[in-house]
Amino acid sequence: MTALALRNPIAMLMLCIALAVFAAVVTPRMPIDTFPELTPPVLVVGTLAPGLGPKDMEKTITWRVEKYVSATPGVDHVESISRNNLSIVFVWMKWGTDLNGAQTLVQQQVQFAMAAVPKSLGVLPPFVLQFDPSNAPVVQVALWGENFTGPQLYDYAFNNIEPRLEGISGVASAALNGGRQRQINIIVDPAKVQARSLTAQDVAEAVSHSNALLPSGEFISPKFDANVYTNAIPKAVKEIGDAAVKVVDGMPVLIRDVARVEDGGSPPTQDVSVNGTNAVYLNVLRVPGGNTLAIVESVDKVVAEMEAKLPPGMHVRAIFDASTFVRTSYHGLKVEVIRALCLIAVVILIFLQSVRGTLIVAVAIPLSFAIALIVLYATGQTLNAFTLGGMTLAMGRLVDDAVVVLESIHRHQRQGMSVKEASLVGTNAVALPVLASMLTTIAVLLPVVLLAGLAKRLFVPLALTVATAMIASYFVSMMVTPVACRYFLGHAEVGRLGKKVEHAIDALATHYSELLRRVLPFRFTILAASVLLVVVSVFWATKLPSTFFPEIDESMERIYVRFAPGTSLEDSTRKLQEMGKVLQSELPKGTVDLVLTNAGSPENARSAMTSPNWGPHMGFVRLQLVDPEKRSYSQRQISDLSRAILNRQWPGVDFLQWPGGLVASVFSNGYFAPMVVELRGEDLTALDEQAKAVAAVARSVDGVRDVWITGQMNYPEIHVDTNREKAGLVGVTLRSAAQSTLEATLGNINTPSVWIDSHNGQSYYVVTQYDRKLVTDANVLAQVPVRVGEDAAAVTLGSYGKIRRAVGPIAVERNSLERATHIEMQTEGRDIGSAVADLTEKLRSDARTRDLPFRWVGQVQLMQTTFSGLGLAIGLAVMVVFMIMAAQFKSLRLPFVMLFTIPVSLVGIDLALMAAGQGFSITALMGVLMVVGIAVSNGILLVAEANHRFQAGAEKREAVVGAAKSRFVPIMMTSLATVIGLVPTAFALERGTESNQPLALAVVGGLVSSTVLSLFLVPVMFLFVAKREVEAEG
Repeated sequence: MTALALRNPIAMLMLCIALAVFAAVVTPRMPIDTFPELTPPVLVVGTLAPGLGPKDMEKTITWRVEKYVSATPGVDHVESISRNNLSIVFVWMKWGTDLNGAQTLVQQQVQFAMAAVPKSLGVLPPFVLQFDPSNAPVVQVALWGENFTGPQLYDYAFNNIEPRLEGISGVASAALNGGRQRQINIIVDPAKVQARSLTAQDVAEAVSHSNALLPSGEFISPKFDANVYTNAIPKAVKEIGDAAVKVVDGMPVLIRDVARVEDGGSPPTQDVSVNGTNAVYLNVLRVPGGNTLAIVESVDKVVAEMEAKLPPGMHVRAIFDASTFVRTSYHGLKVEVIRALCLIAVVILIFLQSVRGTLIVAVAIPLSFAIALIVLYATGQTLNAFTLGGMTLAMGRLVDDAVVVLESIHRHQRQGMSVKEASLVGTNAVALPVLASMLTTIAVLLPVVLLAGLAKRLFVPLALTVATAMIASYFVSMMVTPVACRYFLGHAEVGRLGKKVEHAIDALATHYSELLRRVLPFRFTILAASVLLVVVSVFWATKLPSTFFPEIDESMERIYVRFAPGTSLEDSTRKLQEMGKVLQSELPKGTVDLVLTNAGSPENARSAMTSPNWGPHMGFVRLQLVDPEKRSYSQRQISDLSRAILNRQWPGVDFLQWPGGLVASVFSNGYFAPMVVELRGEDLTALDEQAKAVAAVARSVDGVRDVWITGQMNYPEIHVDTNREKAGLVGVTLRSAAQSTLEATLGNINTPSVWIDSHNGQSYYVVTQYDRKLVTDANVLAQVPVRVGEDAAAVTLGSYGKIRRAVGPIAVERNSLERATHIEMQTEGRDIGSAVADLTEKLRSDARTRDLPFRWVGQVQLMQTTFSGLGLAIGLAVMVVFMIMAAQFKSLRLPFVMLFTIPVSLVGIDLALMAAGQGFSITALMGVLMVVGIAVSNGILLVAEANHRFQAGAEKREAVVGAAKSRFVPIMMTSLATVIGLVPTAFALERGTESNQPLALAVVGGLVSSTVLSLFLVPVMFLFVAKREVEAEG
């Protein structure tokens, strides 16, 4: 390989130029994002049934849909939520499932399920969508104006902004929140209709008969043809009131005689404000694999275009922009890669004392990266924290290959060989150790493919980046580096300063070899001390904090709020806006940039599907913080301050803090806190009691905050109990009684008419309903008139039924065809791992909860399965490394010498994480995995040289001391290069690089300790192994 390259230098030059140009072309075309594509394969089935409560929704619709979709091939499990008016079924497919094909199959199953649902319920056709459980919008677009009503804002956003946003490539939906749909309301006066023996249903039918779009045909005659039109649809809203409801004594009773016609909005279910001003906003959600930066750029263009067309006094703005963090993170990682390259070049220059040699190594790194980028582009990867982090991680190892080859060539050159001869002989001399070193590094990455789910999606791109760069580096060091040395290395004289540095390095190597010679007689002491140090390190490791993913400052804060059940939307809105103002004024000055409050649940089905608000008593406050460099408090500190402020001023209100934005949501699995306990059972009342017991235990655990039970059984209900015998005597059917009750509360929303506005061509519902101002008490329902017959007088609900109050669930949750409830909680001042361990122990020992079959879900479940998978991967990596070394050295004993470099690396890993205030996370464990390969590679260089000398006849102690001295410089050079290259990431000098900090800390700490300790431990272990081999041979 090397000889071929040396014979064809021009071909090698052209190949290098071609690779560099191709990489330069494809890199700008690669999408930029925070993470690789992590969206799990989930479909959501949404069904809107106006007026249907949670329990009826579950029994009538949800369980049917669950039953049928569970039979779809590729389904992992099914979860659901049944709420007022809405059934939401989440279909979790197995990883790797084709969602497009699965969506078609699920749609078919849903159609089968809905075939048995009574038509009288007025259920709207279900929709099946691909869904991101994180519910994390890439950006939100807010629309507000002080002089505009909720229906006006909603109507403008729905008809003008939403279609533009949903037309952007990569956008899944732009769900509208806040405001109210424009709606033509026929406000019935109960006294007037009752006085005329009418019901609201009579008025609704009159509206339907007088407002209908029907074909009128075509006039055809022998003389001419013409289209025929009728004025079946009123041109103006007020004309609807001119239609007759009934004729009494030859005089028509018009709609306006018994009702008021209003061009207004649907009943208020949600209120949104931005900095205290009435508003609506659209959540822009991306499709799986969508390019966040491209989407946000397109959204910004749409917003800029819309801003010029807005009515006077109306404003639009993109808020909570996730691309800001993506850009910052990408910029920070790019800067750190460049900074690492520069630092590595300085280290190499110090050791080699050759500018030309340093340039040769420096060119080898970007050439290897160019090949890696081409492979990443070909495999559809993005430029993200893990692919760029992989480049930073691989940089030191790329240096290793080039430096080892360069040092070998340089050494052979000093022995009197020509540059051409040294380039060939020197490269071939280290080809096998470099290959073994590369294979061990790549081998530790192979078990990553055994990970499952989200963890696999995270680390496969990183592993692919490192492996590709390492393979490329090997070929570059075997083919490009020798050619470059042949033509550019030359016989440059070392200057006076260079000679001093060279002398200092040689002196350091000499001192090391002399120290090693002195300590080798105490090899049992060294071995015992090393074992003791490892044992202590294992103990330290168990005491380190643990979390799933490092917390990242995204300059966002969400606070979920739940008032007493039954609180009106108006009260919830007022209190939330007050909370927003208090937080703006009491948090450190200049901290908060924008406050968004959201009270109540959206009426729009797609928006309600992703909303955390299940009723008018629930809402949230979202804070947009200024950039971290502009404030002195971290995102977590602001979250803790917010908690203290809110709990002090609103005692008794439930709060759930959620610091973070897109990144925090990605790993939540759809929940709103990192710690979530799930309980299952069919009895809702029993589940509620069990959940309260778990919550009580959770509140007793130090550091656990914001304990939140999702499915509480205390939401007010009004039951209309019909006496069937009395209803039969007065001629009332239960169907007409139910319809009259619905019309009294919400109107005929299950059978509305549609009116088309001649000015804008849009269609709007026409709903007949009682005046909400008059329906102030449950007893008013007793006076609702119910139709008995065409000519008979109407009777009231109270004449045959009883009105009573009760409580029930605000929603019914299900998981895997069982009812479920969840207890969500946040932590303050402690890590998730220890909090979960303490709470688990208490739940299993407390008399109230010891017999409950609880389980952890959400982020904790991800953490447990991922940590277990990474632990298995590390074990398999050690095994694979041993097998490679055994094959290389043709010995089952020598590999054990190198394996001793692995446990001693734990010393540095613990110290580095502790010093930085970090703990174990999935990124830190990935760093541990990488240390396995990197630490062993240094041992390979030393053992290979020692074994060569030993087999050549040298005495074993002299062989290992001589090998240690000769390999000291390349080992220290490559180790320092790797460490120095990762130092910027380890210190997280750039914003947005926090996710890779634990990985860098683990590698830096592990490599420092393994390098320093193995310089003595490996020679000691070699003496033990060599002695045994000699005795065996004898």
